[in-house]
Formats: sequence, C-alpha cells, structure tokens
Amino acid sequence: MDKASRRKQEQQALSATSGATVRTGCGGDPRALGQEALGRLLRSNAPGRLSLAGAYAFGYGELGYAQVKGTGPDWYHEIDPLDALFLGTFWPGKFRDEFEFANARDAWLRLLRGTVHGKGIQRFVREVVSTSEELGIPVNDGSLMLALAGRLEAAGLDQRRLPRRLLPGAALQGRRAVCGPALDLQLPGPPEDAKEQVGRFWRKTTEKSWAYDTPQAVLRAGLRRFQDAGLAVEQELGVLLPALYAALMAKPGEPLEDMGEHAWAWALSVDEASTLVPVLDILLVAPELGMSVAETLGHLFAVPAFTEPIPSDALLWTSSPGLALSRLAFELGIPEVSMRESVVTPDLLDWLGMRIRMRLSAAVRESADDLEESDSTDSADGTDGTLEESGERWAERRKAVREAVLYKVRKKSVEAESMHRRFDRSVERIWNADGSSVVRISTDSPHGQRLRAALEGQLVAFREKFGREPGPGDPVFFDPDADQPTGLTKAYFDDMMLDMAERAIEMGIDPAFFHASREVGYVVTAENRSAFTTAEVLAFDRALARHRQARG
Repeated sequence: MDKASRRKQEQQALSATSGATVRTGCGGDPRALGQEALGRLLRSNAPGRLSLAGAYAFGYGELGYAQVKGTGPDWYHEIDPLDALFLGTFWPGKFRDEFEFANARDAWLRLLRGTVHGKGIQRFVREVVSTSEELGIPVNDGSLMLALAGRLEAAGLDQRRLPRRLLPGAALQGRRAVCGPALDLQLPGPPEDAKEQVGRFWRKTTEKSWAYDTPQAVLRAGLRRFQDAGLAVEQELGVLLPALYAALMAKPGEPLEDMGEHAWAWALSVDEASTLVPVLDILLVAPELGMSVAETLGHLFAVPAFTEPIPSDALLWTSSPGLALSRLAFELGIPEVSMRESVVTPDLLDWLGMRIRMRLSAAVRESADDLEESDSTDSADGTDGTLEESGERWAERRKAVREAVLYKVRKKSVEAESMHRRFDRSVERIWNADGSSVVRISTDSPHGQRLRAALEGQLVAFREKFGREPGPGDPVFFDPDADQPTGLTKAYFDDMMLDMAERAIEMGIDPAFFHASREVGYVVTAENRSAFTTAEVLAFDRALARHRQARG
C-alpha cells in the first residue's frame, strides 16, 4: 500500500473510531471538536512537514487505523498522548517493539530539551493534564485522546513546523538509544593488575567489604544468583548484562526468560551523558567481540564508574510506552496524573513502569506466534523508515546479549526459581506475572507480631466506629472522620508522615526517615529490605541521605 492510500485509510479509521458523536455542528462536544481538529491537522500537515499538533494527529490516526484493522501490536494499548505525538513524528515508519519505541521516544525528547520545540512539548503536557482534569478522564483514555486534539490548535502547537533534522528518522540515526554502542567502540585497556582484581571479584567475601551500590557489587550479586540457578557464569559471557539487571532492577516475579531482552532495553535507555554508559557499553559489545568473561571484567575495572555508586537516573525503568508523559508532568511541578491504572504521583513511577513492563511481557508470551509474524513484517518495512541500518544486524546484536538467559535459563526453570525464594525471611513479597504482589509476614517474627497486634486493633476500632464486623470490601485502615468505611488516601498518608516527622525527635526517631518514606512511597527497614529490589533500596537510602543533609 502506498503512503497516500494508507493516509486515506487512516483518516477513515479516525471517523470509524469516533462513533456517533462525531458530527459537525455538535456544539461544545469535546469529542466532536477533537474530530474536526484532527481533520484540519491531517490536511495541513504531512510526513516530514509536521507541527507538534500535526504529529499528534498522525499518531492518533495510526492508532485508529491499527484498532480498526486489528494490526496494532499489544503495546499500542499502553500508549498515552505524548507517545501518540512521538509515534506521529515517525509515521509511516515502524518500531520493532515497545523497547525500541520507548528508548527512541526518550532520546528524542532529550534532544528537544532547551529548544523552542522542547517548550512546545512542555505546553503539550500541560494541555493533556488540564484537559484530563477538566473532563475527569484519564490521560491515556481514548476519549481524552480524541478530545485533546481540539485543544492543540488553540494552544499554538500547530504554528511551528519541526525541522527535518529534528524528526526522529534523521535525528536518531546512529543514536545509542536505538542502535546500541558504536560498532567501532574502543574499549579502555585493562589495568595492570586486572588479573588480580578479577580474582578478587570472584573470591567469596563478606558483603560488608563491598559497596553494595556500585555496578561491581551489583553485578557480582547477580552472577551469584545466576550461578545458584545452574548457569556457568564464569564461562557464559551473555549472562553479564542480564545479571546486572537482575540484581538491580528486576522484580522477584519477573521471569528469567525476559531478563535478556529487558536488560538490553534498560541498558540502552540510560542517557548517553550518564557516567554508567561506559560500563553498560562494555557489557553490550563484549558478546559481539567474542571476549571471555575474564577479559570483559578486566575492561570493566578500567572504568571508574564500575566501582562508583550507580547514578540515580539509571534506577528507574523507562523503556515502555505510557511512562514519559507522567515524568515530564512531574518535572513541570504537576503533582499527579490520572491514568487508567491509578492516579499516579512521583513516588508511583517505579510501580507504573513495573506494571506496564510485566503486563506487556505476559502478553508477548501469550501471543508468541503472532509476535514472530509481526516482527517479520516490520523487518520488511525497513525502506519505510527504521532506526537501524539493517534489521538483520539489529537482530544479531540483540540475540548476542539475551541468548544465554533466554534459552539456557528456560531449561533450568526449576532451579532458577531458587533466585526468587528466600525461606528464612520474616517479610516476603510474592510477585505475580502481571506485576501485582502480595506481602507475606511471618507471625513468628517480632515484626509480624507487631503487625498482627495492629490489625487486631484496627478490627476493634472498625467495630466501635461502625457497629458491625468489616465486610469483604471494607478497608482495614479507614478514614476515622468518614461516616462510612472509606479507605485512607495518599494525601492522608502524606499528612500523617509529615506529622510524624514533626514529632519524630520526641519518639527517638530520625525525622529524615519519614520524609524519605513520603518521597519514594515506601519504607525500607532491616526487616523488610528483602522485599525490595536493589534499585528501590538505593532510591530510599539516597532520599534518606538527602533529607538528613538538608537538616544539617
């Protein structure tokens, strides 16, 4: 199908997805106004000659076309308005999967920062959130995305065209975020004592002798886990990057067979300016160069960042659709964003990323045959615009870093489960494939006994307040001022944390503990530490350190 035909079909798809409310002369119906605006934007813009509003119209058209034809990948269901805008900037090009899409999106947004178009993106985000608030519709709801189109012209987002050099097809060619490290990357030479350092790396030592927040320590912990799962980690080069990811970012319920793919995506998502990039690049290119594990570790010891704390900007998963809009909104000072899943606040970004990542992974496993067919179709579209010089070359690079985990761990699935089981823990979080979880606390532990007493106290308070036993839908912790059983809101918990922080010194507790808990959205203690990923623990510890420093 040529581009003109496809564009015509996408315009038809817009009408098909808008339903009966889409008519001219429908007064102030936001959906009708949005449909009319989409028509104008599609007529006044064209691929290569796009405003931000026009890009949004083309992205929305692509989504509508895919919905009507049933041709869209699973990750299209996770797209929000900012994703749709980016999708439109690259139309009619295709992305191979959600990881390439999200990493390309974030790299493109970084390129726009500080430019007039970056300010346009900020205006776009504000329009999305204000439209959501006015209509009471989540930002990633289809009705909101249609109504939004009617607001973009008035916001001035159709007045300035994006220069071709800033469109993703040109701006992202050869970029690390989508193509990986340069093929001619020069690795730093190993230090003179590399052999001794590598030997110490493998030698068993007490954890206290290692700074647990460095790539060296985290990689070592991940390799130990993989070794417990039955992998020959000293010989299998392909497990190095997945081991780092597994020990730092992966939730306990994340299938091992996904970790190779997720590790690659995460490694490419890190900003090129980050000090962690040289470490990640060595792990990415080593399989291609046929280096041994010992040789790779030797090169890593030549990079200062390998033994320095991991940058905080690398601790958050971003390689999925549906994540960038909220992040930008929070940077702009917007306190919360309403999404279909929940009202998202800054402390819930990690939760949101994890849920989307695991949900999409589960969908991929359920439709593996369809995915293979879609991949072959996307490769054939290379002349229509892809971000890598060769589909085959891209596939080979990815295969090199994921193969060991993806296939060999599958064969050892029973042993691999030991990575997620810790029977001696008093607090354990059990993760499901979709990212939901249940916390189990041993009633034999001091922590469990205190929690049990608190729950029994809540039951007594519930009976005294409402004169009955709590039912299945009643909250355990309820608003004491409400006439009916009402769950406590985040605002309530935030206020409670602030109140406790003010009284913390009287209780003999560091106030920074409560401020850090309020910032990240959870509490890490010695008893429950094992229920969190290393990235979550680091985020909490660093928030704690910041608030302690702020107090002087």
